[in-house]
Amino acid sequence: MLKRLEISNYALIENMNLPLTKGFTTITGETGAGKSILLKALNLLLGERADTAILKQSEKKCILEAEFNIAALGLESYFEEHELDYDTSCILRREFNNAGKSRAFVNDTPVQMQVLKELGEQLVSVHTQHQTLHILNTDFQLDILDHFAGIHDEVKTYRSIYKSYRSKVNELIELQVKEMENRKEKDYLGFLLNELEEANLQKLNLEDLQQKAARIENGEKIQTAIRFAKSVFENESFSPSIGIKTLIETFDDLKKFDASYADIAARLWSLKIELDDIESEIDRRDNDDDFSDEEVFQIKEKIDQFNALSFKHNVKEVSALIGLQSSLTEQLDEISSLETKIEKLEKEISQLKKEVELQAKTIRKKRLAQKGKLEIEVKTRLAELAMPNAELSIQLVEKPKPSLNGFDEVDFLFKTNLGGQFSPVKKVASGGELSRLMLTILSILSETKNLPTLIFDEIDTGVSGEVATKMANEFSKMGQRMQVIAITHLPQVAAKASTHLHVQKTTEDLKTKTFVEALDRTARIEVLAGMMSGSEISKAAKENAANLLGAN
Repeated sequence: MLKRLEISNYALIENMNLPLTKGFTTITGETGAGKSILLKALNLLLGERADTAILKQSEKKCILEAEFNIAALGLESYFEEHELDYDTSCILRREFNNAGKSRAFVNDTPVQMQVLKELGEQLVSVHTQHQTLHILNTDFQLDILDHFAGIHDEVKTYRSIYKSYRSKVNELIELQVKEMENRKEKDYLGFLLNELEEANLQKLNLEDLQQKAARIENGEKIQTAIRFAKSVFENESFSPSIGIKTLIETFDDLKKFDASYADIAARLWSLKIELDDIESEIDRRDNDDDFSDEEVFQIKEKIDQFNALSFKHNVKEVSALIGLQSSLTEQLDEISSLETKIEKLEKEISQLKKEVELQAKTIRKKRLAQKGKLEIEVKTRLAELAMPNAELSIQLVEKPKPSLNGFDEVDFLFKTNLGGQFSPVKKVASGGELSRLMLTILSILSETKNLPTLIFDEIDTGVSGEVATKMANEFSKMGQRMQVIAITHLPQVAAKASTHLHVQKTTEDLKTKTFVEALDRTARIEVLAGMMSGSEISKAAKENAANLLGAN
């Protein structure tokens, strides 16, 4: 509900703070008084593009602000989605400089114009004879039928499931494309991994292999050195062991005479032990370097295998190849898991598809059951608005596959004359007829749905007499359920409102200004009488105006 509209420095309006109430409010005023300015200012606030020529008429900044009570509109998710502070009291503000540049705010948070426009469409719905576009929108048409059939929540649940279904279908397509691309490299990755696994890198001691290879390559030189060393140890004349033994005996004998030689004797014993160990080691090595042909082949093969892998992958360490092997394993595991994920997703999609189709069929069945009742209800109410031969035909064409709206594709067909042919609404109805159809539709919809503030801008143009009274009664009934604002030239409509605002234009200091006044009963009688009789208000006109007001 629109609670307050504040306008500063826009066109003929310098400062206006307009409080608004729930129920049915009417706005009247002479042609050119500024009713259209008021509506344009509100449309600007709701995200419409600005007419910079009007803004440049003032040197001061133009500020438009409106306060809404949005408790019943269920907009919490919209505010959360756009990271806006939610409060049941929502304030929209738009500021313009005289160059036409603007800034927009929702609850003091700066927002993009698209966000303001989207939110505005959910807060206020404006209808004119020349802009009743909602009735031409197929989504709006289905929304009408679903609310009338009492299945709006059911459709909302269905759409949530359908979106999940479509999301998973899109995810599956992406995974399948990725899987096709991976399939091309799966064999290559497997080949690379197999090469690395065959090398048994975790057990490969490259340093040991290289040492063995060096010993094999220099085997003759090593054996010559070993044989020479053995000959030295075995030489009875020059053997170091015999020489050391002799020295030990000598110093063992000397320590008897001088204890200081005991240390030398002990060191010589240590040296003898070391020489004996070296001699044993040389004996062992004499047989250790006897590699079989098979061993020589395996050592060379492993080194060649490492060198080939090292060159191929441009690395120098065994650890780097082990890391590459681990990476390839992960990539292949990911490809395998992708295949598993696709299989799982296909099962989920199959189940969701069954659920979507089942719910879509149920929804279609309920729509078909209620569309005839809605057609009768619209015909009955249009007859009350002096369109006795007007009829609405709701076409529900079944599509082969379900969509966001189920299996149904809707089209509202309309005829206004007896014996006429049903045709799409936009091709048949005149401005006045379309306005009355829209009023009827909105009246029906308001009985089952929390609608935003409805503003009707002179949709009663060209209507008079009994029809005007019936339209006024319709506005009044709707006002008992929601906020309805009607800009009108008809006294019958103005008299039915619970609140009457009158727009006037004055001239002060050679400047023309527009202002809005909330009328009390006495002022309403004057204005209604003027609407009926013109500039010269007769006593009879005042009496008629008072009669129109009745107990209002």
